[in-house]
Amino acid sequence: MADEEILVGGEEELLVPLDDYLSNGIHVGLKYRTSDMRPFIYKIRPDKLCVFDVKKIDDRLRVAAQFLARYDPKEILLVSNRVYGRKSIRKFAQYIGAKAFPERFISGTLTNPNIETYTEPKLLVVTDPNADQQAIKEAAIIGIPILAICDTNTRLKNIDYVIPSNNKGKNSLALIYWILAKEISKIKGTEFTAPLEEFISQAEPQPYLLEMAERQRIKRMKRRGKPRR
Repeated sequence: MADEEILVGGEEELLVPLDDYLSNGIHVGLKYRTSDMRPFIYKIRPDKLCVFDVKKIDDRLRVAAQFLARYDPKEILLVSNRVYGRKSIRKFAQYIGAKAFPERFISGTLTNPNIETYTEPKLLVVTDPNADQQAIKEAAIIGIPILAICDTNTRLKNIDYVIPSNNKGKNSLALIYWILAKEISKIKGTEFTAPLEEFISQAEPQPYLLEMAERQRIKRMKRRGKPRR
């Protein structure tokens, strides 16, 4: 636990117990990292995966909740082209009163009044900037703030506020949105009793993720000199 103690700078200060962060994989990033995300990375594991500083994640969540609580919930739009984030943003919207766009983002949703999905939010929250680029582009055009959950491979162009986190896992995404909903409710003095499990996606992995995992498995087998099965 020595590394974890250094990693968080004191468990008593966290919004949720350290075990909740670690067991849901919120701190585990990718092998690739951008210079933009280096300030949030605590260390590189022997397997080359980046590890986020949990205390920085916690601090960023605290500030994000305070920032979101300043808005009328109806002015907040949440977007997730990533399947694992769709249930989480729906549940966040349900409990906070925000608007969620849990299907694939349609071009023009923020910029074209003539399409059915057109909406005029004052704040955009995205689950993965790499997957939600179109929403970010349109939010930048209309000049609204953009809050994003960012993995180690994220470039921060047009992002106004970063929540560093594993944004690929269903548990880590659920925990992020659950904590935000809980903290916003606390700030506003409203009751929040929803369990974390309610925010966790039941969706199957997207095909490209399965293909990526299979390619990585084959590479590992080749390095070990083992035959494919």
